[in-house]
Amino acid sequence: MNKVTQNDLHKNAPHLRLRWLLLTILALMAVACKPAPAAAARTAKAKPASPAAPAAPQAVADPTAEEATATVAGAAGTAKPVAAKSEDDEDDEDSDNEADYWKGIQFDVHNFDEVLDYVSTYYIDATSDRKRAWVEAANFALLSLEPAVELLPESFYQGRHGSPDEEGRLDGTTAAFQCSNKALPGIVLHTLPNDDYLKAHRPVRKKGRLSNEEVLALRDKYKTRANLYNETWDKLAFDRPEFDCVMAYVTKEIKAYQAKNPPPPKVSKEAAKAAKAAAEKVAADKAAAAKEAAKTAKADGKPAAAKDADVPEAPKPQPDLNRAWLAAAQGYLYALDPHSSVIARRAWDKSTQDTQDNSFEGIGAVLTQRDDLTIIENPMEGRPAWKAGLRAGDVIHKVDGNDVAGMLLSKVVKQIRGKRNTVVTLTISRESDPEPKDYAITREHIDVKNVDGSLVKEYSGIATVKMNGFIPQSVTDLRDQITKLEKQAPGGKLTGLILDLRNNSGGLLDKAIKIADLFLAKGKIVSVKSRRRAEEVHEATPSPSDYGYPLVVLVSDGSASASEIVASALQDNQRGLVVGLRTFGKASVQTLFEPALHQDYYIKLTIARYYAPSGYTLQVVGVTPDVEAAPDIDGKVPVGFREENLNNHLVPLQGTQKSPWADSIPALDKCVKEFGKADAIAKREPKPQIHPDYQLLKAADYATCLGKLGLAQ
Repeated sequence: MNKVTQNDLHKNAPHLRLRWLLLTILALMAVACKPAPAAAARTAKAKPASPAAPAAPQAVADPTAEEATATVAGAAGTAKPVAAKSEDDEDDEDSDNEADYWKGIQFDVHNFDEVLDYVSTYYIDATSDRKRAWVEAANFALLSLEPAVELLPESFYQGRHGSPDEEGRLDGTTAAFQCSNKALPGIVLHTLPNDDYLKAHRPVRKKGRLSNEEVLALRDKYKTRANLYNETWDKLAFDRPEFDCVMAYVTKEIKAYQAKNPPPPKVSKEAAKAAKAAAEKVAADKAAAAKEAAKTAKADGKPAAAKDADVPEAPKPQPDLNRAWLAAAQGYLYALDPHSSVIARRAWDKSTQDTQDNSFEGIGAVLTQRDDLTIIENPMEGRPAWKAGLRAGDVIHKVDGNDVAGMLLSKVVKQIRGKRNTVVTLTISRESDPEPKDYAITREHIDVKNVDGSLVKEYSGIATVKMNGFIPQSVTDLRDQITKLEKQAPGGKLTGLILDLRNNSGGLLDKAIKIADLFLAKGKIVSVKSRRRAEEVHEATPSPSDYGYPLVVLVSDGSASASEIVASALQDNQRGLVVGLRTFGKASVQTLFEPALHQDYYIKLTIARYYAPSGYTLQVVGVTPDVEAAPDIDGKVPVGFREENLNNHLVPLQGTQKSPWADSIPALDKCVKEFGKADAIAKREPKPQIHPDYQLLKAADYATCLGKLGLAQ
């Protein structure tokens, strides 16, 4: 854990009188587009933060067109897609009315300037482009207004306005922006069209799954646009004086808006509670009436009336100076890199809690969406959905009689989950039985822990342990899980272990080091280099309690940060064979600082890079698996979403290195071809109730062969 003393802070930044949190982290994120200012402030609806990153690129993070896509601010203050795939828990907060973690927290120009002081003192790159930071700070603040406005280079606007690729986003009015009674040369103030206008001008997108080539073509298009936007800004003057003019304009506009739209009178807690209870009763009565109508319609042989999928959204927070200054700080940090941000303490604590235990009450099924359909990707074995006979690939048409076609996945999830021992009725069709049928399912408590494991069926003594994040309890939880699996294994001994880090977006640096050390008797684990201190090298220490099983590390494009430290340490020391897909490629270290001016939020800054044992940084390039394994037996590898797809990411410093496992791969492949079971299991049943985890099965094949060939250590 990195630590800077109070004296060190005062010596290097005497203008700061600081209290801060000694917590060095690798950000808990992986698959993310940048947060729009509204999303960063946890508002109900986000707008694109700048024309360099319109909403459309988020839709190509997953190669399925017309999926329900949404973003929420993650634990690290960045945004992550959540709606394209979800268990039937979703989030403890109402998905349609997210908790405003910034409510009641003061954030003004003094807090903004304090953020800049931390950047000056601790940010990894002292020479980063601050002009871009001032531009994004200004635009994030402007986009918090109603109606939203933004500054654009005039040449960019003139060149792109009217282009079909803009989908109407650059329509709307423009004007010169006045600063000290003079128009800023080469810059226009653009008022964004409203949401209804943009929806009307959105083209009809292709139905079904996009090919990898189509996804890459879309990404190239948006990258070209972003590069043009940045290049045109680079030719213009914009610094603190221009930013101050913007904030003066924002202040004036907010005061005018508030004069025309005074806030509603405050009500007592008792009155608010009574109003909420009344609203909940009305909603419950409507749901009961809809369910009864569906039963009546079914009895009469008539189709039930479909519920309108276009559910009204929660009202957006009104513009105010607190949010404007917060948006400006988020914009400034976002321009530095996609992992630096300001995070409400409550949001961080909630994320940490959810990573440790994200249990919920529901039916136990993983859901996804394609086109307008909600599909069961897999029922969880032994859970209510599985017991009721639901199968992978089943289409959900209705929930308690309410039509869910075209509804956001988060809203479908909200309808399905509920208190344990209550019943939810799903109307289901499947390929082999296209006539929709009702399934009454009793909800249960579903455990979803940060660390969980099981023996792999049909592989004697091979166990898998799934880790979702690296948090304070991870090391203890991992040891406990392995001990439990050892007792369950034949003869009380495991013959191989799969450490499943797929979609593990990272966490605490020191926990990643300790977990890698559990499997290493010697060798370097990771080194950390920052601008302010000497290189830190972390070495493995031998211990009688180290695990010596044949080890496979299973990774995906969602394995990031701390996951990549563990995977590269075990790969470079030839201790664990890496199987799966190339990882995310985030090799930067962030620290949470607790500012002196307020204790309700953290300033998260990128302060260092980390390097694999072989001496190369994983930034952008990620960990290349020793054995590439596609998600399914068809061998199709999705294009994925990684660090290189994020705007403003830190650049790579060099390419990848040859894995020490390279010379052993031919023998392992030959062994797997002879003794492997994955292909046979995957082909056994064309339409199984639970779709086999092909990557996990391939990992089990290689874990078996590591033992057979004596390559465990």
